[in-house]
Amino acid sequence: MNQKLLSIFLFANITCVFSGCIQQRDDLFYSAQEGNQKIFEKYSLKNSACGSNKLPGALALGRVKIDDANLCFRAIELTTCPAWNTEGYTPDSCKAIGTSFR
Repeated sequence: MNQKLLSIFLFANITCVFSGCIQQRDDLFYSAQEGNQKIFEKYSLKNSACGSNKLPGALALGRVKIDDANLCFRAIELTTCPAWNTEGYTPDSCKAIGTSFR
């Protein structure tokens, strides 16, 4: 009975893998170019709202995890203009964005 249950379990897992049940890893990341473009867009919107001309503190050198990017974007949106206009200010969630080289 255990071998039959094990066979069914293995068949289900193999079928799931080959049929796309598991999300593709690439779906979890922006390319470096796309990540940088989105970061610059968010900075431009915030600069426009706050009357500043701030550039991102760092560029994404590799893929950017979408969830990390969304946290950064939300932090930018929630930052007040006085804090945004402070010299050298970068939201904490944006500091390590794009540091994955895989």
